[in-house]
Amino acid sequence: MKRPWHISLALLFAVSVFFGCEATQNIKKTMTSKVKSFGSKVDKELYAQVPEENREGVAKAEFNLKVFEEKVRLADLGKGLALKKTKYAGYELDLANNFRKESGIVLDITKLEAIQKSGLGEKEGMIEKIANLKSKKLKAEAERVKIDSKLATTKLHIQELTKQIEAQEQNIEAMNMDEKPGQEEIMPAVKEAPAETGISETEE
Repeated sequence: MKRPWHISLALLFAVSVFFGCEATQNIKKTMTSKVKSFGSKVDKELYAQVPEENREGVAKAEFNLKVFEEKVRLADLGKGLALKKTKYAGYELDLANNFRKESGIVLDITKLEAIQKSGLGEKEGMIEKIANLKSKKLKAEAERVKIDSKLATTKLHIQELTKQIEAQEQNIEAMNMDEKPGQEEIMPAVKEAPAETGISETEE
């Protein structure tokens, strides 16, 4: 029995688009809500009474705090990206195991059909065995559609997080360029550590 590939592919596409849109929104909400802003706990009304000549170094400290808050956001995005890449690798392993499982089933079906054509073995028992194996093959194909969907949506997560990291790095770089004279040098933006994902450029 041949698999209705057009139906499976259509289902995979629909599921990927739906979950992809949902995932993009969820990533943005999660990453913006995770990072807390550490503002000053000093009494605002009391500080407002401090003369300007006694506020030396405050502007520099405020600027540094803002930069490092952005660096925390960048590091948090990098952590999220690493987790998604790990998930992607796991789904790739699941997919490989799925193909291996189906290949073993197909081998058994082929052997049994060869025996059947040769007029060997019990006919009724042979028909039942082949039918059961074909049922298992269909289940493996259904499992693969789910795995393919997870791969597709996780890839969208990775692409979205990568874009957010690039934008955040540019944001921090711009802040460093705006650094005023006399301020302490801010550490360079945290760069994402390279990670193996199994995603080739052709897949983008």
